[in-house]
Amino acid sequence: APATPEPAPAPGGLRTAPTAHPIVEFAVRGSSKVRPETMAYLSHFALGDLVSEADIPHIEQALLSSELFTTVAVTLEPAPGAPSPGTVVVATVDDKHSWIVAPTAFALPGNLAFGVGYAENDFRGLDQKFLLYGQIGTRNSLFLGSFLDPSYHGTPLTWRTDVYLYRRTVTELANPPDDPRSFAVDRTSVTTYLGGGALVGWRFLWWLVGDLRLRGAYVYFRDAKDGAGNALPQPQQDGWDISLQTHLTLDRRAHRYGVSWGPYVQLTTDVAIPGVDSYGYQMALLRAYYSWRLFEEHELEVRGHLGIGRRLPLHEDLSLGGVSDLRGYDVDQFRGDRRAVFRAEYSVPLFKWRFLAFRALAFYDTG
Repeated sequence: APATPEPAPAPGGLRTAPTAHPIVEFAVRGSSKVRPETMAYLSHFALGDLVSEADIPHIEQALLSSELFTTVAVTLEPAPGAPSPGTVVVATVDDKHSWIVAPTAFALPGNLAFGVGYAENDFRGLDQKFLLYGQIGTRNSLFLGSFLDPSYHGTPLTWRTDVYLYRRTVTELANPPDDPRSFAVDRTSVTTYLGGGALVGWRFLWWLVGDLRLRGAYVYFRDAKDGAGNALPQPQQDGWDISLQTHLTLDRRAHRYGVSWGPYVQLTTDVAIPGVDSYGYQMALLRAYYSWRLFEEHELEVRGHLGIGRRLPLHEDLSLGGVSDLRGYDVDQFRGDRRAVFRAEYSVPLFKWRFLAFRALAFYDTG
């Protein structure tokens, strides 16, 4: 077949822009279980949108950012008909392994735990997420189950259900201002939390999502003791923790083989529902990240967290300490109703083994 001629140069030597046509269909080829309607959602395009050859790199990057595929190649084909009613976006992809079952082990002085989990990253080829995890430990035992549909029947509607149960030994340290290295214990107690929730949200743009989550749990407290082992009154009344959470999330990050770049901002509010909740608290959290991709597989990321609460019960305290926010300190060593955290982190690749990638990182945490 004769080659298609390139667009003729426009006056002044500039080339004309590639011609855009409406999308009438998405098609999936290759070794993939992803459905065409899911491919549309992942591509950040929809039926009826205008698309041209210039959009192919953007579509391929969007599909790679889903972390569902090892390889992606996108072509545009004319839809059948004379004249053609539009364009078929064809994605030829190879899926990543989408599920894992694995044991876990956690060992620190005085804290030993073993668990097992199952995670599915692309349930039924619809980008749905399914997680089950159980753990038994000397200080923390838990069960977590969650199902997320990020695009209900290909629409901007998202929903999630979850169950969260735990029994946790909570250690409150004295943290005297004149001795920052002190690990003196003020009180220990055992918190049991039996809860779950349901979330519904809407994707306004591919990078902007808002949602509401109704959360309910029964919480009780036992075995309160001081640092010498003497019995103390319970740290909090037993009761119902029922609240309405809101999230507004801006996420324009791109992802490729474990490296992310771009901005992420999330504002969260959590307000107890009067009349049914036992604690009457309010909380607001702000998270902001920015990441840079360097030398293809290096990543530099800075993070900031701000939080403020009012009348927070013990199990909702804002805390600092541990690998999630302030490394080098005990888990939840600092507790209160205000929190500020800053982190800078640089990571580099070490090696890959099968579908696992190992990285080294340098970091700075403060809070």
